[in-house]
Amino acid sequence: MKNNKKKLKNDVYNLIISRRSIRRYKQKKVKTDLLKKLVNSARLAPSAANLQPLEYIIINDKEKLKEIFKTISWAGYLKDWNPSIEESPTAYILILSKQTKNDWYIRDSSLAAENIILTAENEGLGSCIILKFEKEKIRKYLKIPKERIIDSIIALGYKSEKPIVEDIDDSVKYWRDKNGIVHVPKRKLEDILHINKF
Repeated sequence: MKNNKKKLKNDVYNLIISRRSIRRYKQKKVKTDLLKKLVNSARLAPSAANLQPLEYIIINDKEKLKEIFKTISWAGYLKDWNPSIEESPTAYILILSKQTKNDWYIRDSSLAAENIILTAENEGLGSCIILKFEKEKIRKYLKIPKERIIDSIIALGYKSEKPIVEDIDDSVKYWRDKNGIVHVPKRKLEDILHINKF
């Protein structure tokens, strides 16, 4: 039993350090049951005061996927680049809040999104949390009531790329090399960690 706990801890940590945002996907359908599993992992995320203001919309219908794809702005640092329709996500999960006066819903949304993307990674899916998209077009297209806040979209699908993490040199901007591989600069642990004092 002790070895199983240690293995689980290592598996979770390795999952976290290996996960990257994916913006190119194979055109393989993500099954609805798997998407429900992702939403269930979000449902069980911590919630401030246990208010549980979040709701979710799963999108995996081909026509709806195309319409959602058109509303998204991809990868701000990669100027003039968007994934092509042939490498677009094959599923989305929209995160909504039903409580517009709850100051903590953004924290709840972030925790739920993290659960979704880690569960997706564990299931062999790539993911990308998206905050820049045409909310009102999506609201109208999916008939989302105006009383709901559209917080974010999580793009999902089977990975068609493998970004590389590297130490920050002089910029936080991720970039593509001549082979189309994304390089993601991250701050070193020793640059961000303080123990017992600043």
